[in-house]
Amino acid sequence: MANLPTPDFTFDPDAPGACIAGVRPFRNGSYRLDAETDSGKFIIHNYGHGGAGITLSWGCAAKVRDIVQSHLVNSNDKDVAVLGAGVMGMTAATRLLDLGLKVTIFSDRKPAETTSFKAGGQWAVSVIEYEGKRQELKEILKTAFTTFKGSIGQGFGVSERDNFTAKRSENLDAVLNLVPGLIPEPVPLLLPFEGHENQHGFRYRTLLIEPPIFLARLETDLKARGATFVVVPKKFASKADVFSSVPQKTIVNCTGFGAMVLWKDQKMAPIKGQLAMLPAQPALQYLYGQNGYMFPRADHVVIGGTFEVGVCDEVPNKSDCQDLVRHIASLFGKAPVMPLPDIHIHHPDNAPMVNPAIV
Repeated sequence: MANLPTPDFTFDPDAPGACIAGVRPFRNGSYRLDAETDSGKFIIHNYGHGGAGITLSWGCAAKVRDIVQSHLVNSNDKDVAVLGAGVMGMTAATRLLDLGLKVTIFSDRKPAETTSFKAGGQWAVSVIEYEGKRQELKEILKTAFTTFKGSIGQGFGVSERDNFTAKRSENLDAVLNLVPGLIPEPVPLLLPFEGHENQHGFRYRTLLIEPPIFLARLETDLKARGATFVVVPKKFASKADVFSSVPQKTIVNCTGFGAMVLWKDQKMAPIKGQLAMLPAQPALQYLYGQNGYMFPRADHVVIGGTFEVGVCDEVPNKSDCQDLVRHIASLFGKAPVMPLPDIHIHHPDNAPMVNPAIV
């Protein structure tokens, strides 16, 4: 394989938008995807997907649609509320519109302000637990991947990409273990770029979903199909607050980490992640992941991988972002080799709690 271009790692952490941070909504044991009746409301819960929200979105949305469709057999309720304007909420709303329902999306944030918008965008199983839900997760992955792949070239910001790694990727191997054949097996090879001369590694083939494009397209399509977005003036403080403020009797709860407060879900745990946003480099078309990652998108070259369990703020740390860039640059021979900073890419050893079901 011919040598591929090497990234330009010039980075100014003080530049506007150069450093961003978000909080992954991790749920110990498993994500929550089920339904209950409470205070006369039919609630479908769809949250706790950790760092895999975009990856699982279309698959979870299909499950939400199926739950609501079964509920409609004994109900004439055609008016549905969705809580949350991130990727889980908007994909669920899209599938509910397919049932001919009237959909209203309630959120204290606009889509471009959500954690989903801050995601890196590789299609892979990140930090998520699925205790007792292995078969369900397999179905979700199949549906999600098939839907994303079918949208390539249609303005959703989805493309097929190579992801090079120096070692086997836990995140992509998790997909292969759960659903063999869904993505190609990795190819062993000499890594084809500067800084890795004669270094053995692997080439995976997966998808890149660019959140700024994908979420904007979802929002545009939802509005065009008649969905209503309601930005609530302040966060809901409790489940009772939701019930008194949302008139619909059918509610899809896609509040992510907010479910810890609203539904008193003590299995939820925040995991802060930070991203360094380098200027876009159109010549770069491959991903790289190992103790941090690099995803070249249309808007930026995104470098990430920080993993801070129990930290719930969205304030970026410029020093951490700079260290992360230097570390990835050193792997390409573009910076002195330095001790690995306090960064961790998503994999089992970095789970908030030890559980053999984590992938």
